[in-house]
Order: sequence, then C-alpha cells, then structure tokens
Amino acid sequence: MDTENLAKMRSDAKISQEEMASYLGISQSQVSRYEQDPDNTPLGIVRAWMKYCGDISTKRGLEYGAPYRDIATQIKLMSDYAETAPDPLDSAIFKDAPTAANFVREICNLGRKPRVAVCGRFDQGKSRLANTLMGNNALPTAYQPATAIISLVRHIGDRPSWIKEEVWIMRKGFDLNQANDEAHCNDYKIVAGSFDTLKKYGTHNDNQPADADQCFAALVFVDSPFLLGCDLLDLPGYGHSHDDHTKAELAHSLADILIYTAAAQGFMDQQDLQFANALLKQLPAIDAKDDTLPVLPNIYFVATMARQDQADLENILFKASSRAYTHLLEGIEARSQLIGRKISLTDFRARFFTYLVDDPSRRKVFEEDLANLLSKIYPVQVRSRLDAWVVEMKKSSKTYCDGWMARLIEALDNRDRAAGSLEMLERAEPLRHRRIGSKMERILSIIAANKSASTEHIKVDLSKLVTVDTVEKIIRERYEDKKDAQQLACSYLIDHIQNKLNNFLAERAQELVPDINDILADYQAAGTSAGSVDLGAMSVSFNVKGAFLGALAATGTAGALAAWAATAAVGAEIGSAMLLPGVASYLAGLGATAGGVMSAGSLLAALGGPVTLAIGLVTLFGLAAYNLFGQSWQSKLAKKVCEALKEQHFLETLTKHSEKYWDDTRLSFQEGIAATEEAFQENLGNLRKIVSATSREEITTMIAHVEASRDFFGGIPWRLGN
Repeated sequence: MDTENLAKMRSDAKISQEEMASYLGISQSQVSRYEQDPDNTPLGIVRAWMKYCGDISTKRGLEYGAPYRDIATQIKLMSDYAETAPDPLDSAIFKDAPTAANFVREICNLGRKPRVAVCGRFDQGKSRLANTLMGNNALPTAYQPATAIISLVRHIGDRPSWIKEEVWIMRKGFDLNQANDEAHCNDYKIVAGSFDTLKKYGTHNDNQPADADQCFAALVFVDSPFLLGCDLLDLPGYGHSHDDHTKAELAHSLADILIYTAAAQGFMDQQDLQFANALLKQLPAIDAKDDTLPVLPNIYFVATMARQDQADLENILFKASSRAYTHLLEGIEARSQLIGRKISLTDFRARFFTYLVDDPSRRKVFEEDLANLLSKIYPVQVRSRLDAWVVEMKKSSKTYCDGWMARLIEALDNRDRAAGSLEMLERAEPLRHRRIGSKMERILSIIAANKSASTEHIKVDLSKLVTVDTVEKIIRERYEDKKDAQQLACSYLIDHIQNKLNNFLAERAQELVPDINDILADYQAAGTSAGSVDLGAMSVSFNVKGAFLGALAATGTAGALAAWAATAAVGAEIGSAMLLPGVASYLAGLGATAGGVMSAGSLLAALGGPVTLAIGLVTLFGLAAYNLFGQSWQSKLAKKVCEALKEQHFLETLTKHSEKYWDDTRLSFQEGIAATEEAFQENLGNLRKIVSATSREEITTMIAHVEASRDFFGGIPWRLGN
C-alpha cells in the first residue's frame, strides 16, 4: 500500500484538508501532520483516506469547464437570425437555393461536440471508465459482458425539447448521425424511460424483453461536467458475440476520439493489437497544421485495473507501446503521411496511459491529457471548421444570387436576346448528349478495367505473399521470439497484404479524378455557351459539383469516387456545393474539409477493418493453440499460417471486397451523373419558363426575392474566432 504521498492523493481527488478532516473525524491540523509524516499514519486512517479519495473522485467526474459555450451562443444567434429570413426562393425555379433552415442545420452538424468512443474487449472496464469520467453510474457495469448496444451519451442540456426521458432505446437501422432529427428518432424508437430501461434493454442478462434483439442503440442524457465538451460512445465489447462485434464496427466511423481499454495484466496482447489496428484506420486525423499540437492527440491506449506497483506499470506501458509500434508500423507510417508529421516511437509511447478507478493518481495523467484535448484542442478545430464554412456560405450565396439576378434582369430587359440564347442552348442539346455519353462510356470502361486489374493484382502479385517461402522470410526478419511470431505474424501478414491492395486501389482511384472533373466541366461549359458563343447572363449556371456530390452522399458507398470528393475538397474546388444540405457533413465524414487534409479512409477505401477482424481473429485463435517445436519453427509456423489463410479464403475475401469497391464506384458514378443531368434539365426548363411563360411583374417580384435572399445571407452576423 503506497502511503508515501497522502497529500498528493488528496490533491488529485480535489479534496480540501477541511473536507478530509470532516470525513475522518479529526482536525485539519492532524490531517496536515499525517501528510507531513505518512509513515507514522495509522493504517486505519490510511485505508479510510484512500477510500474517500477514490469515492469522491469517481462521483465528481472529469471537469474542464464549458469549452463550447461560445460556439453554442453563436449557433443560438444563428437560429435567432434565421427567424428573420425572407421567404425561401421558389424551389421549382431556383434549384438548390440557399435556405435559412439548411444553414442552421449545417451549422449544428458542423458545430457538434466530438464523440469519444470507449472501445476494447468485454470485461476490460470500458463502462466503468466511462462512468468515472462522467461521475455517475449511468452505464450498466458487471464482471461479465454487460453492454449489448451502442450508447450515445450526451449532456442533459443537449437533450432536444421533444425528448422528455433520460433514455430512448432505438431499433436496428437507426442513424446515430440523426440523433437530433425528431422524425427519424420517433420512427426508430422502441421504448423510452430511465436508466433502468437502459439496463433492461441494453445489457446481456437473462431477463431481457422479447424485442431486445431488435435494439441497436440508446440515446442517453446525463447531467455530467464531462459531457460539456464531448459526447460519449459506449460500445459493446469485442469477443462476446458476432452481433456485439457488428454493432461496435458500425460505430467506429462515428468516433472522433478513441480510448482503447485493456487490462494492465496482459495489456495490448495480440487480440488488442488486431482490434486497434482496424480502429486506427478509421479514426479521423486532427488537423496537424499547428506543430505545437501533440502527435496523435485523439488516440489513447489505456491500461485499466492498474493495481500493480508503479515501476511495474511503467514497464508494462514501455513494453506494450514498443510491441504495438512495431506491429502497427505500416499504419502509423500511413498516418504520418496523412498528417505531414513523423510519428516516432516516443510520440506513440506518449499515447499510453494507466487507469484505476479508485486511485486518482493512477489516472491523473490520462485525465489531464483528455481534458486538454476536449477543452483546448478540439474546440479550436470545431470553431475553425465553422468559420471556414460560414465564410464559404456567405460567398457562395452571393455568387448564386448575383447569377440569378443577372439572368432575371436579362430576361426582363432583353427578352428577345434571352429567347435567342435559350434557342441556341436547346439546339446544342443533341451534340451535348453525344459528348456526355462518350465521356460516360470512357469512365465506365476505366472502372471496369480497374476492377479487372485489381482482381489480377490479388491473383498474381498478392498471392505471392502467402507462399510458405515468403511467409517464412517475413517471420525470420521480424520475429526473434517464437511466442511473438505465433501471436502476431499472421495478423501482420493480413494487414500488410491489405495495405498493398489499398495502395493499389488508391492509385487507381486517383487516376479517375481528372476524368470526373472533365465530365463535370463539360456540364458547366454546356450551360454557359453554345458552340463558340458565350451566352452571358442567360446560362444554365447550376451547382454541377453539388449535384454530383449530393448523389454520392445519398448512395453512402462512393467507392473510388470518395477520392475525387476528398481531392476536390482539399483543393477547395467545390465552391457553392457547400451550400447543399448534407454535403459539408458528408465531406466531414470522409475526413475532408475545404483546404484541409484527407482521411486515410477517403483514399484507401477502409477495406482493412472488416477483413482483418473477420479473418484475422479466426486464424489468430487457431495459431495460438498450435505447438511449435524444433529448430525450424519458423518454417512450421509459415506453413500453418498459409494453411489457415487458405482455409479462411483470405484472397477470395480480398477479391470480393475489391470487386465491391469498384461496383460501388460504378453505381455511384452512374447515380451522380444521373443527378447532374437531372439538375441540368431542371435548370434549362426553369430558364425556358422564365423567358417564355413569366410576366414582367412576376420577374420583377423574383428579382426582389433574390435580392432579399442575397442580403440575408450576406448579413449573417457570424463572429470569426481568434
């Protein structure tokens, strides 16, 4: 029992000497004397002292202020300002016009708090850690697999007015990104109630209701200081059931911050490394333009139940971080390229922490780091994202309205010339259709060729990596210890091969970008000129990239076109596409923001996660029980690895994922072009209507409405952050 620093223990728990004296029934001066001479403090006092420090600290929760107060005030100001908006422009005429409702919705989406996901295998203390951070026992815990559904835990102040209860249980199909959408939530609600409802429906127990198998997620609202700067995702533990595993997988893409928990005893073993590897690929990178920020600030590897001696704990973290760095090096190097900063072993080791619920000193470093991330780093990131979007919104709205005002004035003042421009546009339609059709065929043929090339790459090149000789060579080069090789070699090989495939897919995806830009530029040009004649103001100037992006967001499986979307965002080429509802959120989901960085998932298709977890764990368990004897254990292990991967149809599974990737690409492209063509035709029809079927009085009224809309968006009272 460590009695050397009673004062530090009390300070870490944020207990005053007066409070400690009152609890122990002694004087403050006696508390001071015990702190100065801990070796002569009675054992009973020490035990009571430690218990009180642990109890109090778990009830207070992690406090770091209210970092989103200013952002929330700005969003409230925007909501109030939206109440003064003029009537929306007629959507039948003004396609994709900016609206106050969409503006407020996007501001709320982009200004949300980060989501902290607590992940790990079952029985590793995930829910207890989450409860301690919150300072209550809202989430069910047990010494068995307890959590059965995803819980999105939010501050009570973020509860929508139409939710009256502490807990809503949602059925399968619920989209956690639509947790503020009243209609969506009501459609998927199974039951509402108290925290007892969460325990009843959201845990593995013998008395679950009949409809518990339909439960997917819970919306939970808690009065906790910790939730003033984040939302919390409590996930089912890996390894208990396939259903739990699937739910946890679905939630990975929702997380902004990852806390991976594993017990200090056996910390970060082969199963943990397998899970962590897949998680890291999906975690968004924090904008690394500021070199003063720590590397990997949103990743935490936490050794829970850390009751060992301090020296032993330091040794556990040292060995675990070294082992993990070596095993995850390919993924770490990919993230280094993504953020533009080298991630050294020292950087990586700094993301490893200890945690013990009833000893604040064992979790102080972790909590201080997390508090700094939530109170200082993330709010700046969110505010920067909001500022950039509002600036773009104001600029794009002006461009949109100015374009329409010029068109309407042309139709009003020069009706004959407008009619002539429209006639030239319509005469050019057959040629435009042939030109677009030819470019579509070219792109579809490229997609088909890439699909075949990817399959051939797996069959010819990647298959060479799962031969006995190659695997044995890898084992000899990477592992001196037989046990390490047995536990990690197969996992490494699976990830290494997937990285090779992902890099191949990324290169092919990037090759599509110029062709996509070319066909969209054709649409843009076709609306502003007929042959060599510039049509001036009377043009079909519509949101080309917005229409295409909107279709990608709707399909949700863009394949290689996610690379185009991310590249367009990074190059700030999307302009007024940001006006459309959902587009900014879609790009943010890819990890792509205007002028920002691209997520690994955008370009690498995130194939690694599902394949690694589906196949890697099965082969891992099989190899763990395999006995290796003799001098040629590397050869024996290599043969066993190759046999296991063959039994699990590893290459065939890779091929299926690759084929689906390109099938998704083809489908998304076809739907994107269909949406773009539909938008072109609608805008052409609207021009026809204005020129030939609209009175001067109606056009004059339209001009006034467009001008009012321009003034409203131009006058948005957004105060840029520092």
